[in-house]
Amino acid sequence: MTKPKYELINNQRINNNNNSNNRNILAIGLLSLLCIIVFLAVFATWSEIYSYKRLLIPKKTKDIPALWHSRINFYTKNQSNASSHKNNISDKDEDVYTQQSKFGNYVYSSDHEKHSKQHKKKLICYYTTARYVSKRNYIKNDSPLKIKDINPHLCTHLNIGIIEISNCTLLLDDDLINAFKDGNLLKKQNQDLKILLWVGGADESTGFTEMVANHTNRKRFIQSLKETLKRYSLDGVDLDWEFPNGSNPQRIHFMQLLHEIRREYQREHSTYLLSLAAAAPSTFIDMCYDVPMINDNVDFVNVMTYDYHFYSKATPYVGLNAPLYATSREFGIFATLNINYTVNYWMSKGLDRSKIIIGLPTYGHSFRLVNPFNTRIGAPSEDYGSVGVLGFVSYSEVCWFQISNFNVKIEYDIETCSPFLSAGLEWISYEDERSLECKVNYAKDNHFGGIMVFSLNTDDYQYTCDDNYKSNRGVGGKRGFPLLRKIHSILFKNTTAN
Repeated sequence: MTKPKYELINNQRINNNNNSNNRNILAIGLLSLLCIIVFLAVFATWSEIYSYKRLLIPKKTKDIPALWHSRINFYTKNQSNASSHKNNISDKDEDVYTQQSKFGNYVYSSDHEKHSKQHKKKLICYYTTARYVSKRNYIKNDSPLKIKDINPHLCTHLNIGIIEISNCTLLLDDDLINAFKDGNLLKKQNQDLKILLWVGGADESTGFTEMVANHTNRKRFIQSLKETLKRYSLDGVDLDWEFPNGSNPQRIHFMQLLHEIRREYQREHSTYLLSLAAAAPSTFIDMCYDVPMINDNVDFVNVMTYDYHFYSKATPYVGLNAPLYATSREFGIFATLNINYTVNYWMSKGLDRSKIIIGLPTYGHSFRLVNPFNTRIGAPSEDYGSVGVLGFVSYSEVCWFQISNFNVKIEYDIETCSPFLSAGLEWISYEDERSLECKVNYAKDNHFGGIMVFSLNTDDYQYTCDDNYKSNRGVGGKRGFPLLRKIHSILFKNTTAN
């Protein structure tokens, strides 16, 4: 009679043992999961802290002259000085005004007047010869960008340089002369393409000081300019003086030069173009330029709306190279360091909207973070990044870095239309197709004169970027220049380039 009781008790014991085993298994599983999570967290922390030592850094492309850094030195002084006393943003509603020429009146030729009234968008491209880059880097580039590799339909204007001024005349080497000849071959494929001399630049502006000092020197330069334009069948000149000193007569003398070049063009009834590469910071605009005089004399102004943020001891934090707008966290002088503020400031000083060409970079800036866990815009930085030359990074290097490292975090700031990436202690601000589309649409929607690209040498012409590489392998042969192509496709939406 009692046997069934024993069987019931035994069954209960078996069930209890099974439940206990299940609980033990569950506990072991949870403990194992916890250990895995802790391990991954520790590994992730270790990776972030030490991965900068293991990051794969691209070989220098040798397309960026180290002396581009000269402009950064000027801007660094400007930011450190201006931030100490400029706390308010200038009134954007300041009246746009014009002014009678200080150096006498004259009438433009009908050709110039016709050109001035045209509103066809311009796409200005800067090209640096291989010999110049090699000379400034002291390293020869084994596969430099050549004029013949440039699609003649992608740009409306091609500025070739960099040309130095020596003894008040243009100093040309064989590489520049060959580039002019190759440029004319491009013009045979696209008769609308304009080839311009690019004179000056970030580290070749010393010759301007002597040249503008008096009328005799300026006349000698203008004669050299005319002879060069005629000899090589070129279309004009882009003057890139970085920068005239506003505290002495340089500023006045430079404005006189612009007036005298224009007057000489008009006297000879020539259709040569005169453009100016000009600074973006408002303090430089006030110091270096008489804007109404510029508006009276040049065909258009290539505004260098980039290099707003870069590493320096005076600005030891990460920032965006070419933000469209200020971020919500920027105030005072820092709220002026963006494309929108710059172009509105130029207009407020008297430059016609149609003469403003918005500059967009194909290169970025790299920084070395202080804290690998703080990657936000404005995070502390302690040096240039490992990628690039003194913080200047070509788009090919950006792509190579992304492809070659597994822990790269890519972010996009909607406020400013700007991407940036980070890995370990490396932080890079750059441009991609999304950001360029946003900025080109801004230029179109606001009816500016067009876009300037700086430079062709730092776009991905060597097919490093994944999409560009696939395009190169596809039907149609070599394409290259993905950033330039994107800009062209948006600026001229209903046209195509091969």
